Amino acid sequence: MNIKSKMLKITTVVAVVFSFIACEDDFQTIGSNVIGAPNFSAELYDDAEIFAWSNDLAPVQTNNLPSYLLGVYEDQLFGKQTASILTQLALARENPSFGDQPVIDSVVMYIPYFSREILSGTEGAEFVLDSVYGDDPIKLSIVETNFFLNQFDPETNFEQAQKYYSNLEPRIEENLTPNVLFETESFTPSRAKVVEFPVNEAGVRDTILRKPALRVKLDAEFFQKKILDMGGTSELRNQNNFKDYFRSIYIKAEETGSDGSMMLLDLSQAEAGITLYYTNQIEDTNDSDGDADSTETVNAYQSYQLTFNGTKVNTFDQEVPEFGDTKNLFLKGGEGSMAIIELFSGEDANNDNISDELEFIRESNWLVNEANLEFFVNREYMTGLNEPERIFLYDLSNNTILADYVMDNPSQTNALTSNSNASHLQPLKRDENGNGISYKVQLTRHINNIINNDSTNTRLGLVVTQNVNLVRHSAVLQTESTDVRSVPRGEVITPRATVLYGPDAEDAEKRLKLRIYYTEPKN
Repeated sequence: MNIKSKMLKITTVVAVVFSFIACEDDFQTIGSNVIGAPNFSAELYDDAEIFAWSNDLAPVQTNNLPSYLLGVYEDQLFGKQTASILTQLALARENPSFGDQPVIDSVVMYIPYFSREILSGTEGAEFVLDSVYGDDPIKLSIVETNFFLNQFDPETNFEQAQKYYSNLEPRIEENLTPNVLFETESFTPSRAKVVEFPVNEAGVRDTILRKPALRVKLDAEFFQKKILDMGGTSELRNQNNFKDYFRSIYIKAEETGSDGSMMLLDLSQAEAGITLYYTNQIEDTNDSDGDADSTETVNAYQSYQLTFNGTKVNTFDQEVPEFGDTKNLFLKGGEGSMAIIELFSGEDANNDNISDELEFIRESNWLVNEANLEFFVNREYMTGLNEPERIFLYDLSNNTILADYVMDNPSQTNALTSNSNASHLQPLKRDENGNGISYKVQLTRHINNIINNDSTNTRLGLVVTQNVNLVRHSAVLQTESTDVRSVPRGEVITPRATVLYGPDAEDAEKRLKLRIYYTEPKN
């Protein structure tokens, strides 16, 4: 269609625009001071040429993430994803002394789940787990490895940070030791409070209630030899020595034949770590046993923690189905799928890399009052999918946020629920049954910059996200066929997925459209 004949299809919508302004609390305006002025008319343009397609991701960078996935998750459309964690350990206190004749009692690994307290009463708090997907068992094992995790990349003469990718598992498997620290064929996340009965230095047993967590007991004999028996040696003198001595552990998830379950874990929490409970011998100067002998030695109860303060890597084994459907956009987190979008993608008669459509609009002196993309959910595909509450649109060419993004709540970078950018990246609109209808993305500043400030009309990337505050990017492993250099980290740490109608959808009412509300001078 010729651009001039196409522009004749623009509908004058003065009444609609005024109604929209009156009703929308989050309406954004640029040049709004001229709306309704005698020599201007308010218009809607929703015929922009859009080219959009789904893109399967290559392995993604999974070190230095804010949180990590662990488990097995399967849906009917995208198939199965298995996520495991390789992590270094660190000394809570360098060059520790474990006293005289230390003897291990037990070793506990504790990683709190993301959870919300819903009830406090006479029997204490009750919790609901956040970011746990599925409730079927998985096989879980924890194994020592000889895999050394570099902080800096030796191939860049240690000048750049090391990148580790989601396809690292085969190399990890080659470096596993025979030391299996924990193993169960049936692990399921529980929202029950954790009850512990630690013994203090006086030998008195306490009762402590803690938040729901992945809590398992590890091989005590291994830690007796690996840690307690090494007190005072060079291996435990500092962090560098220790990380070369005890290189890493692999927290490995495997399927058991069921749909499984997957959880998001923040290993940087202060409580997260491996605690060694042990006794050593001290002189009973206070005659604590009441036998009138203050020169004998007695058992003292102690503890020591190994933290996860070091490099961590998520590994993904993820199915990537081929859909052969170009009328929809398939979005899946992890090493999954995203969409690439080109706006104003029509004919370019003079080959100047600017479409005739965009050139015509620029010459028309539009003042953009609002612009948005509305992505409608294709519910025919949604059976069994865990819908994301938010999607994230970004400048794919430059790997940056768009001009409409506002850093309105930077303190919530690890929050799982956030109202940040609710105007720009609007949450999923749902029907009365809770089913997703659509997502709307406000692009007013971005479109105004393209039309009136001669900004480059760059490609856009669309992904699902765990959190719209996670704007830092993870690299995508580069191959000859890779179209994407990086994705927001919020995409990497969610197994959620959705299917959206594209610009070529058969249902015209749900077809992806760019809507531009603007004013222009009357001739």
